[in-house]
Amino acid sequence: MDYLQFWHLVDSTRGQPDRAEKLSELLQQHTAEEIVQFRLLYDDLIQTANKVDLWGAAYAINGGCSDDGFYYFREALIELGRPTFESAVKEPDSLADCVRPGEVMDGNEGLGNAPTMAWTAKTGQTEEQFYEAVDRADTRNDRGDGEEGEWWPFDDPAEVRHRLPKLAAKLLAHEG
Repeated sequence: MDYLQFWHLVDSTRGQPDRAEKLSELLQQHTAEEIVQFRLLYDDLIQTANKVDLWGAAYAINGGCSDDGFYYFREALIELGRPTFESAVKEPDSLADCVRPGEVMDGNEGLGNAPTMAWTAKTGQTEEQFYEAVDRADTRNDRGDGEEGEWWPFDDPAEVRHRLPKLAAKLLAHEG
């Protein structure tokens, strides 16, 4: 399993009801090891998006953003697909093109659960055993690293306008 296959699987389920279940069904056509690798790639992308400016964008878009909220926001970026994800990681202000004022952006399709469902269905083992398999296969040691970038006050409209001008123009228009 590589990133190209990962994104193909994510994209092939877009717009489908019960998307996580559909993704799980597709993953079950792969080996147990490939399903574990899918989860590791998912975790890599979550870590890749662990950037302060992206957290600031999440805060602006969602009207606030806790630690858990930022994780769910990064899940939503994966759900939106590779072009949106990569653009947002490179330039968080690009999210102005895909958000609407008042709409919360969080990972509500559960794609992170799909590999767990697929692996347990394929192997007959437990969720705990799945995560043990993921841990055994994980060669990275930076998954718990802090956010990349310099912290700034996300609740300061002037700072949001400075750092995320397109998002600010779209989301903060009502604030003087």
